[in-house]
Amino acid sequence: MKAQKNVALAFLLGTFLTGGALGFSANRYMERGKVCVVRGENPLVEIMSGRLQLTPVQRAQMDSILDVRSQQYRKAMAPLRPQLDSIKLEARAHMRDVLDERQRAEFEAMLRELSDSTKKEDEQA
Repeated sequence: MKAQKNVALAFLLGTFLTGGALGFSANRYMERGKVCVVRGENPLVEIMSGRLQLTPVQRAQMDSILDVRSQQYRKAMAPLRPQLDSIKLEARAHMRDVLDERQRAEFEAMLRELSDSTKKEDEQA
């Protein structure tokens, strides 16, 4: 009886983590154009500069703060990256199983676009 509960709990936890990763990824993909409408060295600094009317000195300080934050995020996420990538790839495999041939081709195109834009962001960082 306890083993069955543990299996059910593990299944629910796996489903929750997969759903969370999928939701996050889908939201990031769908909202990308709305959030990063300004293209520059750092889109967030561009947005803040316009809305907050930052002086050049404030803008440079914000840019430095966000650079440090990005470095800290990357460092903190590095140990988790393999596990997150595994979850993402498993979810994508399940999604492919749901789609027909035409949809799978479009899905692959979407993934390539997402990958290309992510690579560009990484190169700018």
